[in-house]
Amino acid sequence: MNSLRIKLIVTGDLERLALHESLRQLFPSKRGTAEVVWEQPRKLHCATSHQLSPGKAPSEPMLALAQAMLTEVGIGKNGEPADLVVVIDDVELGNRGQEATVVQHFRAAVNKKLNNHSGSAQARYRSLLREKCSFHLLCPMVESYLFGDEKALSAAGVPIGQSPQLVSSDVEQFQTDDPAWLPICHKENGNRKRAAPWWAHERHPKHYLEHLTERAGVFYEETDHGKRALTDLRWLQVPKASVDAPVIRSLLEDISDWFGDPNPLGNGALHPDLYPPKSVNRGNLLLRNL
Repeated sequence: MNSLRIKLIVTGDLERLALHESLRQLFPSKRGTAEVVWEQPRKLHCATSHQLSPGKAPSEPMLALAQAMLTEVGIGKNGEPADLVVVIDDVELGNRGQEATVVQHFRAAVNKKLNNHSGSAQARYRSLLREKCSFHLLCPMVESYLFGDEKALSAAGVPIGQSPQLVSSDVEQFQTDDPAWLPICHKENGNRKRAAPWWAHERHPKHYLEHLTERAGVFYEETDHGKRALTDLRWLQVPKASVDAPVIRSLLEDISDWFGDPNPLGNGALHPDLYPPKSVNRGNLLLRNL
C-alpha cells in the first residue's frame, strides 16, 4: 500500500514527543487509498522567544525554520520528501496579539531562502510550498491547550479537585487570577521588567501548570507528564465556544483541508493571519495558508 507522510517541524521537546500523536487522533488514517504516516517531528530552536518588531529582518532561528521546511519538502528524510510539512512555533508572551508580525518574519525568511535558488529550481520550490507547506502557531504555547481538558491536567500531575483559576475560558487568552499564584507573578514581573517589559507571568501557562502540580508534590516534567497529557488531549473539549482558540483551529482547518474533511472542532473563528478565506486564490499564496 502506498503512503503519504506528514512532517511537523516544532520548537519544543513536548511537541517533538507528542504533538504528532495528539493531532493524529483527530484525522483519518488514510487519504484516499494511501495510508497517512505522521512522522516523528523535527525540533529546532524557537524563533519567538523575544518580541519581534515589524519590518525587521528575520532572525537566524526563523531562517533555520524556513530552511528546514524547504529541506523536508524538497529532499526529505533519506531522499523521500514529505507530503505535508507544517512548521509550528509558539506565539510566546512577547508576541501575543502580534501574530501578523510573526507571520511577516516567517514569510521574509522563506523568501530569503528561496532567493538562494534561481530559475526552475525556485519555481519548483514555490509550487511545492503552495501545495504542501504551512506555518502555524500555538498560543501562547502548547501547555495552554491542556487547560481546556481536565483529564489532560490530571495526566500532567494537577491533583483532582484542584481547579485552575483562569480569567477567560478561551485558553488562547490564557491568564490566571489565582490569589495563591499572583504574588509570585508580581515578583517575577518586577524581576524581568528591565529586560522584558512585556513579560506577564500570570499569562504563562507552563509556569502556572508547574505551580499547580507542586501543590500536589509533583515536579512537572514535560517529557513525562506533559507527554502523557498532550498525547491523549481531548481537543474537542478545548474550545468552549465557536469564537475560542482561533489559532489552533486554523492549524486544524489547514490539515483538514489537506485531508478533504471538515474541521474536527466544527465551524468557528479562524485567525485571519493564519488561514485565509476559502475565496482567496491559492495560486497567489506563498504557502498553503500564507
